[in-house]
Amino acid sequence: MICEVCHQKHADIVFKTVTGDQVATKAMCLACAHSMQQDMVKMFMALGFRRDQVEEPRIQEEPAPAMPRYLCTQCGRPYEGLDEHTMAGCAACYDAMREELDAVFGSKPQDSALATEEAPVEAVPQEDALSQLRYRMMEAVIKERFEEAARLRDQINRLELAEGQT
Repeated sequence: MICEVCHQKHADIVFKTVTGDQVATKAMCLACAHSMQQDMVKMFMALGFRRDQVEEPRIQEEPAPAMPRYLCTQCGRPYEGLDEHTMAGCAACYDAMREELDAVFGSKPQDSALATEEAPVEAVPQEDALSQLRYRMMEAVIKERFEEAARLRDQINRLELAEGQT
């Protein structure tokens, strides 16, 4: 569609003016629309309106969010920004992100059959024990084993208190 004002450029905007029961429609390019907007501001100012009453406040545009590098094909959740306080979207996320999640949590996930057993804390350095317990607690929450998650939470709190006292 060609601009109805300058008859040269492609019309990007359709401008409708309502007067009583009549509607006038004009298709125009961005340059003509901007010019028409300036003319309307001048018209309202001539009628006694102040500039701040006529013009909209300028809103600073936020930068467009960056596209995530990876998206889960099952649930659509982006893989960026996963940390120890966020959960991946579904089981496929955990399978696909196994190495990345291991890097985030700092440990390898345990075998699911062993996940319910207590890890010997003395055999593992303190930080590794805490990260393993946090991982197991998150896994228990995801699998909706809330009693186990609460027990693990209490164990983490005890270890953190003991670590703070030493």
